[in-house]
This record gives sequence, C-alpha cells and structure tokens, in this order.
Amino acid sequence: MEIIHTPDAPSHTGPVPQAVASGGWIYVSALFGAHPGTGRIPDDARAEASQIFDNLEAILAAAGARLTDVVRVGIFMKHLQRDRPAFNEVWAERFGEHRPARSAVQAGDFGRPRETVRYMMEVVAHPE
Repeated sequence: MEIIHTPDAPSHTGPVPQAVASGGWIYVSALFGAHPGTGRIPDDARAEASQIFDNLEAILAAAGARLTDVVRVGIFMKHLQRDRPAFNEVWAERFGEHRPARSAVQAGDFGRPRETVRYMMEVVAHPE
C-alpha cells in the first residue's frame, strides 16, 4: 500500500491520506472543492464543482493516473436537487465521453462548520 500526497490538493486534517494506491487501484479519500493554497470553498456551486475536479486531477497525477482512469465516483451533495445541475455540467466537461460509474446522495453535514460545502466526492481509479 502506498500513501499518495500532493501539495497541489488540500490535505485532510488528522490521519486521513489524500489517496491510497494498492494492487493497481487508487482510492481517493473524501474530496472537497477547497482551494489547495487557501483552503477556501468557492461561493458559487459551479466554481466549487470545478475546484473539486482540479483537486482530483492533482491527486490522480501524483498517483500516475488521469481522469480517464476513474472507474467509480461517489458524490455527496448538501442540496441534491439544487446543486446537481451545476455539478453535472462540470462532470460532463471534465469527463467528456468517459463514463465512470456514479452514485449521488444528499448528505447534511460535511464537518466544515465555518463554510458552506456543497459537494464531497470519493473516487476509485485504475490506471491501465
């Protein structure tokens, strides 16, 4: 097992790695749309979704992977009906024709009380 870390994406507080690689698979821990330099979450839903993908791409690159290696995504949204359209726009732009499996559920608390967090994402990738 290899711990994946890059300064180009936000780190978790505590003992949670950004990602773990094992057996050819990459498991990305809970991703937020926080800017890696400031830790701030964008005020706009589309900007937050875009930042979460920027963070994902940075982590995948550190593990030697790309978005086209993503096989599964779990997305948690604070307001599923309201924020899903903005997320889906960014999803379509970033993944293009690539179609990883996905689940989306509404979740109430992301553990960041000082900021409004709309999205949290978990990812599994397998570079071929």
